[in-house]
Amino acid sequence: MTQRNTYLFILFLLGLSTWVSASHIVGGNIRLARQGTADQFTLSLHLFIDDLNSRAGEIKPTVKLAIYRRKDNLKMGEFELPLLNQQPLSASNQACAQLRPLKLREVVYSKEIELSADRFDDPGGYYAVHGVCCRSGAIDNITQADESGMVFHLEFPAPKLTPNSSPTFSVPTGEYACKGQPFSFSFKATDADGDQLKYSLVTPYKGFTDQGTAYDNQPSSAYPTVGWRPGFSAENAVPGAPGLSINPETGQLSVTASQVGLFAFAVLCEEFRNGQRIGSVRRDFQLAVVDCPTNTPPAPVIELTQAPVNAHIEKDAGGVVTSVSVCQGQELTLQTESSTEWSFQWQRDGQNLEGDTTATLVVKASGDYTVIKKFRNTCGKPSPAQTSVRINMTEAERLKLTASGPTTFCDGRSVLLKAPEGSYTYAWFKNGQPIPGARESDYQPHETGEFKVQIFSAVTGCTVTDSVSVQVHPKPVASITPPPATTVCSGDTIRLNAVARPSYRYQWEMTGTVLNQEETASLAATQSGYYVLTVTDTNQCRAVSDGILLTFNTAPTVSMTPLPAICENATERLSLHAEPGGGTFTGIGRAAGAVTASEFDPSKTGPGQYVITYTLSQTGSACPGRAQQTVQVLPAPFIRVSDVTVRRGSEVQLNPTNVDTLRYVWTPSVGLSSPVTARPYASPDTTTTYRVKVTTPQGCEFTAQLTVTVMTALFIPDAFTPNNDGLNDDWVIRGIADYPDCTVEVYNRWGNPVFVSKGYAQPWDGRSNGQDVPPAVYQYVIKPGGSHPHRSGSVLITR
Repeated sequence: MTQRNTYLFILFLLGLSTWVSASHIVGGNIRLARQGTADQFTLSLHLFIDDLNSRAGEIKPTVKLAIYRRKDNLKMGEFELPLLNQQPLSASNQACAQLRPLKLREVVYSKEIELSADRFDDPGGYYAVHGVCCRSGAIDNITQADESGMVFHLEFPAPKLTPNSSPTFSVPTGEYACKGQPFSFSFKATDADGDQLKYSLVTPYKGFTDQGTAYDNQPSSAYPTVGWRPGFSAENAVPGAPGLSINPETGQLSVTASQVGLFAFAVLCEEFRNGQRIGSVRRDFQLAVVDCPTNTPPAPVIELTQAPVNAHIEKDAGGVVTSVSVCQGQELTLQTESSTEWSFQWQRDGQNLEGDTTATLVVKASGDYTVIKKFRNTCGKPSPAQTSVRINMTEAERLKLTASGPTTFCDGRSVLLKAPEGSYTYAWFKNGQPIPGARESDYQPHETGEFKVQIFSAVTGCTVTDSVSVQVHPKPVASITPPPATTVCSGDTIRLNAVARPSYRYQWEMTGTVLNQEETASLAATQSGYYVLTVTDTNQCRAVSDGILLTFNTAPTVSMTPLPAICENATERLSLHAEPGGGTFTGIGRAAGAVTASEFDPSKTGPGQYVITYTLSQTGSACPGRAQQTVQVLPAPFIRVSDVTVRRGSEVQLNPTNVDTLRYVWTPSVGLSSPVTARPYASPDTTTTYRVKVTTPQGCEFTAQLTVTVMTALFIPDAFTPNNDGLNDDWVIRGIADYPDCTVEVYNRWGNPVFVSKGYAQPWDGRSNGQDVPPAVYQYVIKPGGSHPHRSGSVLITR
């Protein structure tokens, strides 16, 4: 085989692997859903498949979607989505399916992806796209349908600027429309962000894919659209009187078709936030119109099966209910005769009520209600009720409770709840239980609960209910624990302790003077005085403790040299000095073990502020002289680094963390982008161990080290010729010797393994079980081992 023929053969095989026939696909759409973190999303492709037009193997285990930047069509990434689930699309009457056999199901591909805010930050937004070829040749409203592709398209804003999930279309049904009969179905979408949605019919995309080429995920600012046959358009995709149309606010599609056939159409759902368009999603689909038999089920009769006692009901001469008047909020139940032979669709004011397809309907809004009955197992025309029921829900007076003040308050206070006065009667409830004797227009609660009042109007006959939640917070605990002694020497400390809770805020006073710097549950008192504590909790409830009198007797005057700040990992201890000499140094708490003779050891305390006391006893004085100084132990910096691996000629970023307040110095500097940045890029030629020293603004230091292991990149040939001519007989993978724990697997087109090797000391010679494998394209997976990513692709064997 010549070199040119080999090249053409490779292109032919690659074309076969990329080209996908999609005559079995009747439609679909893309969805992008934001997850718990800012950069995490779920990307999904929903395809609608006709099983009767599908062949084995056409449902692929994976599909690829591409994402582009809108302003310049720059490719941001391509994502391979695995098959997630499948489900059939139900129809209320499968009997009509025999007139035009279709068997539809939904196939969903989905994957968690990351859209980094640092990359996806363009105000113009982005779009996701997936294209396939080709449509069914049985479509009646498109020219050359079997040579027209489908493009599934979704636009979304930059996640960094506008966090957003795309609209979610409802799952369609596999319904058939009967020629000459009104038919409606819903393409309503929901939006997790509460954005406004608008719907319109548009011309389906054809894209760049046809029977000859397979550019399935190509970018474009304006994708080519399908060609309509004469008389058809986006606004007349299904001919009729009226033709196919969509409600721009609800997504409800409706048509009274005048022609039998299979018709393709597309719906564009656009989302708006604060009046600005931020994204859109297109759904491609098909509608089959059949010529249904003229038989109809008996017309349904609507009955009123449940109504409040004060409802006003009107009937016609035959005793059939024609209208019902009730108060707003009261429930009514309408029902028609039920049978396994029939299915139903309830309507209000001529519009289908989505999901209300049983023989019973609970009514909660005013309007004209009717029901349409259809055969369930026989193909025929629907039969509407001959009369409708008018429901009038009287809007009750808007009577609301008012409160004399905040409904959340501290124990010892209350609030007055007051209902409007007038021709009303009242009944009060607490937590759903009647309050005995509470029949006035106002009520004063003193405790926590849900307080509700029922207000009955003698004018309208309606009862209005309103409620208010009252929350009474208990007072905090304000109590000073009596100390062992209240009379001590000057220079001593009396520790006053109160009940400590995270929700409390403390204010200490000494003889009427507020100690603003003391705001904890513990006070180190050093002066004579009358001490009182005020406690305030997060609910702003306040309590005051009983007072306690403390007395400090005079002691000799001593002084202690102020102490400088010191790092917790300092190599030298801190010297302590005081005048006059002859006394002893002691520490409090953790500082007790850190003070030895006249030195302080910061390694035994950890970061923080510690009080050191100097005590001097003199003859003739009942109280020793004392002086105190506070030493601040500064925290030593700490970083955690890990060894990394990089391919020779590539670079890797060191140090996964970055503390802005630290100063960094890396040694050696060889192979580093910078020796003084927190996260330098390393590209050494050989395996290198780096040391990093970090220093805080206060001068505390810490040193760590890591090793960058340099690995060789793999070169994987995409073809070889095992014909024993001495040239290119083996599949030689350069660089794989550096991965002794690797696994090499090769599969044929059916997914069966033809070669598996643990390690690759002996290159593959194109044989399997001692036999030459036939010339073809084979898929391979190379697992280098450890944390190295897998490599996959295809290799061509020719002989």
